[in-house]
Amino acid sequence: MMRKIGIAAFVYVTFLCCVNGASLNDTKTLLRDLLSNYNKNLRPVHNQSEIVNVTVKLLVKSIQEFNEVSEVFSVVAGLSISWEDESMTWNPENYGGASQIMTSYDDVWVPELILTSPSDDVESLGAAWNRIRYYANGTARWSPVALVKSTCTVDVESYPFDTQTCTLSYNAMGYELGEVFLLPATEAREMTLFSEHPMWDLVDTAAKSESFGYSWQVSFTFKLKRRPAYVLVNVVLPILFLSVLNLLVFLLVPESGERVSYCITVLLSIAVFMTIVSAMLPRTSKPVPIVSYKLIIDMVISAAITVVVILNLRIYSKDPEIPVPNWLIGIYRFWTCAVCRKRKIEPVWMRKLFRKTSKATRIQTVKTISEAENENDIKRQLSEAIDEEQITWKKISYMVDVVALWLFGLATLCSFAVFLAIVTSRG
Repeated sequence: MMRKIGIAAFVYVTFLCCVNGASLNDTKTLLRDLLSNYNKNLRPVHNQSEIVNVTVKLLVKSIQEFNEVSEVFSVVAGLSISWEDESMTWNPENYGGASQIMTSYDDVWVPELILTSPSDDVESLGAAWNRIRYYANGTARWSPVALVKSTCTVDVESYPFDTQTCTLSYNAMGYELGEVFLLPATEAREMTLFSEHPMWDLVDTAAKSESFGYSWQVSFTFKLKRRPAYVLVNVVLPILFLSVLNLLVFLLVPESGERVSYCITVLLSIAVFMTIVSAMLPRTSKPVPIVSYKLIIDMVISAAITVVVILNLRIYSKDPEIPVPNWLIGIYRFWTCAVCRKRKIEPVWMRKLFRKTSKATRIQTVKTISEAENENDIKRQLSEAIDEEQITWKKISYMVDVVALWLFGLATLCSFAVFLAIVTSRG
């Protein structure tokens, strides 16, 4: 039993020594030898006319914030940066098999990457507590993690079905084109650790290298699509409901005395929604969000409804002794006949005519009409045969209510349909 334990302990110690390789003293000696004549102010190539290739890979954890009003885009991300440092090479056999080593960020040369579109103060990437890992062949790997805040130009023309494109660009500031070259590790971002945002879908990513003045920069592009459910439920649908409520004013009886106050209440509600929407969007005139135009149209329709309601109340309240103009009587009769033809019933005034006349008179009237040669004769003989129905101001007011209800309803429906068609097609 003791023999087995001894063999197991020997195997464990041997395996541990093989894995760990160098001892603490070997590592100290290696680090001292590497940094003894090291100058972090010089580019890490023996031939200073050669270029240093720096590979950058972006690892996105989550979208922290996308503020449309202030146009700030921020992500929690880490960057995997690697390059070759010819001054940091060694033979592992000379240092107990040590094949890699770490050292402080402040002790060695690092590419000072600067975000070219920061929302706050301009600062270089990295911190004093960062560590750089070196391998025996001179490969250096640096993995800084940060909350990156960048400006992003927002296009909310098709809000809330908009798609935004934001770019994070890092520049090797201070180095010219022939000194440090930045290139992305892959054409797309590493998204294995990405956590979804509740309001934005990340639909596409891209990366590229490009010259920025006299130096190189690497750019990471994010294409974001808004999830419109929240805005639809809390903004768009309430606007539609307010527009429908605005139409119901024509169903209120004038005797209620609430028509004008009802219209003004709805008009003020639409104005409040305009304030809410404007607070959610950037204050820019190019481009103006289509939803703003939709709210303006709704306000115009609401204002027009208020005017029609006020004028119609005056019509309704006119003195019955004041005769209705003939042109209004003609419009009323034309409208009544049009409605009756659509419903395939006789007009009210014709039903009253046949109720008031005797059977013999009705037969004679129909016979006379049937013998008429054309439509004009029919109209003339009908006019002579019937007693004029009394058309009052209240009937004219009722006609205005019905016609306004249909016209404004059609305008509201068309404005909402056009709005949805435009924003969904552009989004």
